[in-house]
Amino acid sequence: MDRIPDSLPVLSRGRHRSPAHGACFLEYTSLLAGEPFGDAPRCVDGQLAAVLRHANDVLSAADRPRLVPLLGRAIGLAADDAVRLRRDVAGRLAAAVGTRPSPEERRWAATGAVDRLFWSLMLEPAPVSTSAAWVARLLERLDLLHGCYEAVLAPPVGAGPRG
Repeated sequence: MDRIPDSLPVLSRGRHRSPAHGACFLEYTSLLAGEPFGDAPRCVDGQLAAVLRHANDVLSAADRPRLVPLLGRAIGLAADDAVRLRRDVAGRLAAAVGTRPSPEERRWAATGAVDRLFWSLMLEPAPVSTSAAWVARLLERLDLLHGCYEAVLAPPVGAGPRG
Protein backbone atom coordinates (compact mmCIF):
# COMPACT_ATOMS: atom_id res chain seq x y z
CA MET A 1 0.00 0.00 0.00
CA ASP A 2 1.34 3.43 -0.90
CA ARG A 3 0.15 5.30 2.16
CA ILE A 4 -2.57 4.95 4.76
CA PRO A 5 -5.05 7.81 4.36
CA ASP A 6 -5.41 10.31 7.21
CA SER A 7 -9.15 9.65 7.28
CA LEU A 8 -11.53 7.25 5.64
CA PRO A 9 -12.76 8.36 2.22
CA VAL A 10 -16.36 9.18 1.40
CA LEU A 11 -18.06 6.50 -0.68
CA SER A 12 -18.92 8.15 -4.00
CA ARG A 13 -19.53 7.52 -7.70
CA GLY A 14 -16.76 7.03 -10.28
CA ARG A 15 -12.99 6.84 -10.12
CA HIS A 16 -10.90 8.95 -7.80
CA ARG A 17 -7.28 10.07 -7.91
CA SER A 18 -6.78 9.54 -4.21
CA PRO A 19 -8.78 8.69 -1.08
CA ALA A 20 -8.82 12.42 -0.26
CA HIS A 21 -11.17 12.85 -3.24
CA GLY A 22 -13.48 10.00 -2.20
CA ALA A 23 -13.61 6.34 -3.17
CA CYS A 24 -15.88 4.04 -5.09
CA PHE A 25 -16.78 0.70 -3.51
CA LEU A 26 -13.76 -1.06 -5.02
CA GLU A 27 -11.29 1.72 -4.28
CA TYR A 28 -12.45 1.52 -0.68
CA THR A 29 -12.04 -2.25 -0.80
CA SER A 30 -8.48 -1.88 -2.10
CA LEU A 31 -7.64 0.29 0.93
CA LEU A 32 -9.24 -2.16 3.37
CA ALA A 33 -7.31 -5.02 1.76
CA GLY A 34 -4.01 -3.16 2.00
CA GLU A 35 -3.66 -3.00 -1.79
CA PRO A 36 -2.72 0.08 -3.80
CA PHE A 37 -5.65 2.50 -4.16
CA GLY A 38 -7.59 1.56 -7.30
CA ASP A 39 -10.85 0.16 -8.59
CA ALA A 40 -9.55 -3.29 -9.53
CA PRO A 41 -8.20 -4.90 -6.35
CA ARG A 42 -6.53 -8.25 -6.98
CA CYS A 43 -8.32 -9.77 -4.02
CA VAL A 44 -11.75 -9.49 -5.72
CA ASP A 45 -12.84 -11.61 -8.69
CA GLY A 46 -13.15 -9.48 -11.82
CA GLN A 47 -16.79 -10.44 -12.43
CA LEU A 48 -17.76 -9.57 -8.85
CA ALA A 49 -15.80 -6.33 -9.20
CA ALA A 50 -17.77 -5.45 -12.34
CA VAL A 51 -21.07 -5.93 -10.50
CA LEU A 52 -19.91 -3.90 -7.51
CA ARG A 53 -18.48 -1.11 -9.68
CA HIS A 54 -21.77 -0.77 -11.54
CA ALA A 55 -23.86 -0.97 -8.35
CA ASN A 56 -21.78 1.78 -6.77
CA ASP A 57 -22.25 4.03 -9.77
CA VAL A 58 -26.00 3.51 -10.30
CA LEU A 59 -26.94 4.26 -6.72
CA SER A 60 -27.76 7.82 -5.75
CA ALA A 61 -25.60 9.67 -3.25
CA ALA A 62 -28.40 9.19 -0.72
CA ASP A 63 -28.56 5.41 -1.28
CA ARG A 64 -24.85 4.65 -1.72
CA PRO A 65 -24.15 4.55 2.06
CA ARG A 66 -26.39 1.48 2.15
CA LEU A 67 -23.45 -0.37 0.56
CA VAL A 68 -21.29 0.23 3.65
CA PRO A 69 -22.27 -3.07 5.38
CA LEU A 70 -20.81 -4.91 2.37
CA LEU A 71 -17.44 -3.11 2.52
CA GLY A 72 -14.65 -5.56 3.18
CA ARG A 73 -16.82 -8.58 2.45
CA ALA A 74 -15.46 -8.93 -1.11
CA ILE A 75 -11.87 -9.21 0.11
CA GLY A 76 -10.57 -12.67 -0.73
CA LEU A 77 -13.40 -13.51 -3.12
CA ALA A 78 -11.09 -14.47 -5.95
CA ALA A 79 -9.47 -17.72 -7.05
CA ASP A 80 -6.71 -18.90 -9.33
CA ASP A 81 -9.28 -20.88 -11.34
CA ALA A 82 -11.53 -17.90 -12.14
CA VAL A 83 -13.47 -19.76 -14.84
CA ARG A 84 -14.59 -22.54 -12.50
CA LEU A 85 -15.28 -20.07 -9.69
CA ARG A 86 -17.48 -17.94 -11.93
CA ARG A 87 -19.41 -20.90 -13.34
CA ASP A 88 -20.09 -22.23 -9.85
CA VAL A 89 -21.10 -18.79 -8.55
CA ALA A 90 -23.35 -18.12 -11.54
CA GLY A 91 -25.08 -21.48 -11.12
CA ARG A 92 -25.66 -20.84 -7.41
CA LEU A 93 -26.92 -17.32 -8.08
CA ALA A 94 -29.41 -18.44 -10.72
CA ALA A 95 -30.68 -21.21 -8.43
CA ALA A 96 -30.92 -18.89 -5.42
CA VAL A 97 -33.03 -16.34 -7.28
CA GLY A 98 -35.38 -19.22 -7.94
CA THR A 99 -36.77 -18.34 -11.33
CA ARG A 100 -36.53 -20.31 -14.51
CA PRO A 101 -33.55 -18.80 -16.35
CA SER A 102 -33.95 -17.70 -19.95
CA PRO A 103 -31.75 -19.38 -22.58
CA GLU A 104 -29.48 -16.34 -22.47
CA GLU A 105 -29.24 -16.49 -18.66
CA ARG A 106 -28.44 -20.22 -18.85
CA ARG A 107 -25.64 -19.43 -21.32
CA TRP A 108 -24.27 -16.71 -19.02
CA ALA A 109 -24.35 -19.12 -16.08
CA ALA A 110 -22.60 -21.83 -18.11
CA THR A 111 -19.86 -19.45 -19.23
CA GLY A 112 -19.45 -17.75 -15.85
CA ALA A 113 -20.66 -14.33 -17.01
CA VAL A 114 -21.62 -13.37 -13.46
CA ASP A 115 -21.92 -9.66 -14.24
CA ARG A 116 -24.41 -10.12 -17.10
CA LEU A 117 -26.35 -12.77 -15.21
CA PHE A 118 -26.59 -10.61 -12.08
CA TRP A 119 -28.07 -7.61 -13.88
CA SER A 120 -30.46 -9.75 -15.87
CA LEU A 121 -31.67 -11.44 -12.68
CA MET A 122 -32.40 -8.01 -11.19
CA LEU A 123 -35.59 -8.19 -13.29
CA GLU A 124 -36.63 -11.53 -11.75
CA PRO A 125 -39.11 -12.72 -10.66
CA ALA A 126 -40.66 -9.51 -12.04
CA PRO A 127 -39.43 -5.95 -12.49
CA VAL A 128 -40.01 -3.77 -9.43
CA SER A 129 -42.23 -0.72 -9.71
CA THR A 130 -40.43 1.87 -7.58
CA SER A 131 -36.86 3.04 -7.23
CA ALA A 132 -36.95 2.25 -3.48
CA ALA A 133 -37.94 -1.33 -4.27
CA TRP A 134 -35.19 -1.56 -6.91
CA VAL A 135 -32.57 -0.35 -4.42
CA ALA A 136 -33.83 -2.83 -1.83
CA ARG A 137 -33.63 -5.65 -4.40
CA LEU A 138 -30.14 -4.56 -5.45
CA LEU A 139 -28.86 -4.66 -1.88
CA GLU A 140 -30.52 -8.03 -1.26
CA ARG A 141 -29.02 -9.45 -4.47
CA LEU A 142 -25.55 -8.06 -3.70
CA ASP A 143 -25.71 -9.84 -0.34
CA LEU A 144 -26.84 -13.00 -2.13
CA LEU A 145 -24.02 -12.71 -4.69
CA HIS A 146 -21.42 -12.34 -1.95
CA GLY A 147 -22.91 -15.40 -0.26
CA CYS A 148 -22.59 -17.39 -3.50
CA TYR A 149 -18.89 -16.48 -3.79
CA GLU A 150 -18.31 -17.28 -0.12
CA ALA A 151 -20.03 -20.67 -0.44
CA VAL A 152 -18.02 -21.65 -3.52
CA LEU A 153 -14.74 -20.58 -1.94
CA ALA A 154 -15.41 -22.12 1.48
CA PRO A 155 -13.36 -25.20 2.32
CA PRO A 156 -15.34 -28.44 2.23
CA VAL A 157 -17.04 -29.33 5.50
CA GLY A 158 -14.71 -31.44 7.60
CA ALA A 159 -11.58 -30.28 5.77
CA GLY A 160 -8.92 -29.23 8.20
CA PRO A 161 -6.39 -26.49 7.66
CA ARG A 162 -3.84 -27.11 4.96
CA GLY A 163 -0.31 -27.36 6.14
